[in-house]
Amino acid sequence: RNNNSSSCNSDDEYNQLSMFWTAAKYCYLWSTGGVSSSLNSTTDDDESSNLPYSTLMLRSLQSNAESSLEPLATYSKELVSIFRYRVNDRLHSSFDDIREDEFMLRMNLNDSDGGAEDDVLGRYGWKRAVTDAAHLVPNQEWKSPVDMGRRRGGDGMITTDDDRIHQLSEVVMFLEQTKMNA
Repeated sequence: RNNNSSSCNSDDEYNQLSMFWTAAKYCYLWSTGGVSSSLNSTTDDDESSNLPYSTLMLRSLQSNAESSLEPLATYSKELVSIFRYRVNDRLHSSFDDIREDEFMLRMNLNDSDGGAEDDVLGRYGWKRAVTDAAHLVPNQEWKSPVDMGRRRGGDGMITTDDDRIHQLSEVVMFLEQTKMNA
């Protein structure tokens, strides 16, 4: 019986590592400037083959956050928020205006996220264009929480979320080591 319980824990740890690895892969592809999974898709999954990496990354993290596997769910919940704001910052720096449906797709948001639609747009620093309600323009007065969380390191470089990344690295290393020792 104890062997069965150990096998179940090992399977849970393997599933967590596998799910986290999938999310990390999309985080890497997005952060290195990848735009869309259709550019180098190796799967025949029609649903995800044309989606931006930001969407795939946020969907994967959201799926992890909704799992009951710990510590994966807790860390993924934090990462969803962090990476959603990072995607938003990149959208702010890349677009003078963006179609609302494109914004919602890239941010992996839907109408039920966070209440009224205009509240969601405002939370991320966007407002409807005066000339075309289907397009969004940046709200120039909005300040990104990611920018506010940045601090200067000892070498003068701006660092972000170093402690969180270090903690996540330790979780992944722990899970890998546990799987290798099993």
